[in-house]
Amino acid sequence: MAELLNRKKRKKPVAIAVSVILALLTLLVLGFLIFSIWLNQSYFVVTVDGSSMNDTLKSGDRLYASPSVKAERGNIIIIDATQHPSFQKNDGSERLLIKRLIAVEGDSVKCEEGFLYLKKAGEETYQKLEESYLNQTTGYFEEVIVGEGEIFFLGDNRANSKDARESGCMKYTDIIGVVPNWAVKNKSAITGWEKFRKSVADFFTVDTLHRTGE
Repeated sequence: MAELLNRKKRKKPVAIAVSVILALLTLLVLGFLIFSIWLNQSYFVVTVDGSSMNDTLKSGDRLYASPSVKAERGNIIIIDATQHPSFQKNDGSERLLIKRLIAVEGDSVKCEEGFLYLKKAGEETYQKLEESYLNQTTGYFEEVIVGEGEIFFLGDNRANSKDARESGCMKYTDIIGVVPNWAVKNKSAITGWEKFRKSVADFFTVDTLHRTGE
């Protein structure tokens, strides 16, 4: 009888440890699910496809974009170009662009010897843009005056980007998301986390909003 009681006492700490571990795992799963729901409501995930934003962004990077933040000059933006003739796919599927917002309604912009010059709405003179994110300066285009409700956008990889230089200005309302600066700075961590989150979400059959932009 004494031996049986000793065995029960020896098993008790093990049972407690197992219970604690199971409780922690349950909390982790619940926390993951709650965080995923919040993330999907606040941001959508976009995967970079192509080289038009090199070296700021590389193909395969995953980023968070907010649909509720007002886009400003210099922001990296997500543009819905699904219906635009210059970007429209033959099968009518979604076409998203990841570009940098350069100019908005009333602005004038031009490029000389690879450098951008911007005259903001209401101003009289051009100012040279300091674009520290570029790894090269290239190209030339004449003055573009951004019309009412329009935007002028470029890729950071100016030598290999299809953007407003070719398509012309697009509508401000075509912007569906703004990529916050912290998401750009932490793109590697976000990419790793999103791959993990998607694999876990797939296991638990939780929908995550992933979209691809060029």
